[in-house]
Amino acid sequence: MELMARELSLNERRLVELVFRHERMARVDLAAAADLTPASVTRLVAGLMRLGLFSETALKDGARGQPKKLLEIRRQRFCSLGFYLFTDRIQGALIDLGGTVIAQDSRPLGRGSAENVVEAMQALTEELLPAVRGSKRVFLGVGLSLPGNFGSFGKSVEAHEAFLGLDGTAIQSALLNYGEWPVFLENDGTSAALGEYLFGGHDAGTLFMLHIGSGFGGGAVLNGRPYRGHNGNACLPGALFPYGRPRPTLQDLEEHLRDLALEPSAVFAAARIAAALSPELAAWKDRAKEQIKTAVRLVSGMFDPEVIVMGGMLPSFLSDVIAAEIAREGVEGPSRGLTAAPLRSTGLGDLCGPVGAASIPFFRGFFPGSTPLTE
Repeated sequence: MELMARELSLNERRLVELVFRHERMARVDLAAAADLTPASVTRLVAGLMRLGLFSETALKDGARGQPKKLLEIRRQRFCSLGFYLFTDRIQGALIDLGGTVIAQDSRPLGRGSAENVVEAMQALTEELLPAVRGSKRVFLGVGLSLPGNFGSFGKSVEAHEAFLGLDGTAIQSALLNYGEWPVFLENDGTSAALGEYLFGGHDAGTLFMLHIGSGFGGGAVLNGRPYRGHNGNACLPGALFPYGRPRPTLQDLEEHLRDLALEPSAVFAAARIAAALSPELAAWKDRAKEQIKTAVRLVSGMFDPEVIVMGGMLPSFLSDVIAAEIAREGVEGPSRGLTAAPLRSTGLGDLCGPVGAASIPFFRGFFPGSTPLTE
């Protein structure tokens, strides 16, 4: 296992993005799509092949003459590690550039301080990375999805109230003791949006993520570029549902169940086994569904995305049910003559969070307009 030999140029990133989206492309088509000369594409492709990013195969179609050669990305050659925080545990996933999960696990977080988080990251890194050690894979680094906002142009964190141990520069300071691998930070909504864009199977260049975590956040990929806004805190629909009132969040759901003297983990496990929602879960689902419809209508009017995806900490079976019911019932359009964007559940299941986090190093290493706020 090795690190990337060098940074990619902007034009190299453009070629990687095009081949990634189309899966396979001929050089002549790549030159036309990138608006580059054939000579430039030849030179850039040669460099990407030396890095092991591209391979080229001949397409045998039975016609006479030279077979058409197609470029594709060697997706299994590259890997990254992502970490996603719950209030009681940290979830890690090691994935390749095809979105395949190579290894994954979780660890309890204890008291939830920044040092605690980094210690759990170290333990999971030591557990998961051996799956690729000794191989010829290239490791892009580590992504950490943060539950909170950024302050001071990304140099500090305004953590969610459930993660106050990460506030200020605490997590950046603690990461100095993490180890040898580069770590890239992103807020949880944007990292989830990146994961869905790259690996969720939505086939959309413009996508909005409704991130249901301890709070109700979001993230957007617009024309293949993450949209962060001025300070990195764009795409937050949570203001629709003020604190202290019912909100479509995991924290709210867990409080709802505990108020009924029910343990959330037991309720979720029973629902998975029965493939049906208990009355208590169904009641919360019905209320949250109407709130999510409001968010879908607002996002449709503000961003006009091809698709809106919902996922995050909420168990994926519950996201699936809510998204399916909203698709069946429909959402009122944001304005006269307009329709709401379609809502889908996460394409990454219960690993939506850590796969999104693992997408951060891939975006940082290979795609245009990708530099995270803090590194």
